[in-house]
Amino acid sequence: MKRTLSLVLAMLMLAATAMTSCSESTENAETTAGTTTNAPVAGEETVAEETEETRPTANVPADSNFDGYTFTIHCSSNSEYGVIQNDFAAEELTGEAINDAKFNRNVAVGEKLNVKVITQEASAAGEGNGYNEISRDVQAGTASFDLATACGYSTSKLSMNNFLMDIGTVPYIDLGAEWWDQVANKDLKVLDQLFYTTGDITVSDNDATYCVMFNKNLITQYDMENPYEMVENGTWTVDKFIEMASAVSLDLNGDGLFDTNDRYGVLVWDDTMMGVVNCSGEKCATVNEEGLIELTLNTEKTINILDKFYSFAQNKEIVYAYQRANWNDSLLVTMFSGDQSLFLTQLIQLVPKMREMDSDFGILPYFKYDEAQQNYYTTIGSWHSVFVCVPNGQKDAERTGIITEVLASESYDLTEAYYDKTLKGKTTRDEESSAMLDIIFANRVYDLGWYFQFGGYNEGVMNQFRNYKNEFSSMYKTSEKAANKVIDRTNKAFIEAKEAANP
Repeated sequence: MKRTLSLVLAMLMLAATAMTSCSESTENAETTAGTTTNAPVAGEETVAEETEETRPTANVPADSNFDGYTFTIHCSSNSEYGVIQNDFAAEELTGEAINDAKFNRNVAVGEKLNVKVITQEASAAGEGNGYNEISRDVQAGTASFDLATACGYSTSKLSMNNFLMDIGTVPYIDLGAEWWDQVANKDLKVLDQLFYTTGDITVSDNDATYCVMFNKNLITQYDMENPYEMVENGTWTVDKFIEMASAVSLDLNGDGLFDTNDRYGVLVWDDTMMGVVNCSGEKCATVNEEGLIELTLNTEKTINILDKFYSFAQNKEIVYAYQRANWNDSLLVTMFSGDQSLFLTQLIQLVPKMREMDSDFGILPYFKYDEAQQNYYTTIGSWHSVFVCVPNGQKDAERTGIITEVLASESYDLTEAYYDKTLKGKTTRDEESSAMLDIIFANRVYDLGWYFQFGGYNEGVMNQFRNYKNEFSSMYKTSEKAANKVIDRTNKAFIEAKEAANP
């Protein structure tokens, strides 16, 4: 995830048990953002924790002063709970960790640079209010927004339509700094241009991260293997997930029907299908060695894992597609809290809603394709994603860069408030879940294919589940030609942007 000492300790604990399946791959080892380097060494009596004095700071002019300038951040997002994700608004100290961290960060930046940070909110949904407001503002040349956060559906379209700056060209933003997510920087870069990314500056990207929750009582009741140990031993695979989920279904009221009154192996969310693709190490679309986007969905691994999962998910006595009955979170929270499912697939943002659950629960990364796979890969939800971007037409790009970089570098306490004080400190109930969260956040997947919605494959893989079909190959072939045409146009747009920037 981001740079906390707890991440290092947890990863060292896992490494000590020789769990090579959980170790970071070369790619992730090179690009995982923000791990602390002062890790404990065997034989040392103490380890100096990071302090305010030793934290790196933004490399900006020390005499930066913007005379009370109002720095406006446009915030738009999708949300299943009807709330726009805003990582900057905090009017006062309330005693709530995340709010207070936002407030203190904004005050610190304001005092350091003599600026005032304000936000403007809008809903998202692809070409929704968020996209429209940013694009109209850029076209009008009014430069109303110094910075913006938006979902991947919006940022992808904004970038290919030349409404965003290449963040790497914004003065004083150091994308190599530890407060920026290096995996996102790598995965989202096209032709060495990065138009949106994430890092410590936001926590909404963490909420948008996939996870699997499990019911400890049912694990004990059915005398099953400890899922934590399976993760640690590298045996937490799709086959094991299916095997365990298939063992607990029960017609609780004996009426001969399976409905919301009964027990299932897993409560499945539609978007799980995109996570199933990514957890196998595959992507809908990938940036190739030439720096261009190419379609990579139709691989042997993708076909195999989706075939296996679709076949499993068609059993309505084992898998409950809860969105067919209820599109908000009330039903799934009630059923999972009531011991009516062994597993639940959802986002990290749902975890706090289980805080009052009587039965113990745990958190896991998505399963692996097989035991030979080295890492556990976890998707950032495309619909729920939130990225940082800089609208084109900035009146003072240096000012924007300085303020943005200081905001990012001063967000350490925001990450800590989210990760340690809230998610780990209040919500999870055991040390093992904390270690699982470290694995999840260290191995996230940013899939451009989902953000650009090439070929409508997002809906395509979900509709197979929704309609109880298992026809991936025919679905893929139907949309392949159209998808590649859109990818060609997208690549052309990025080539033209590159040429315009380097005449």
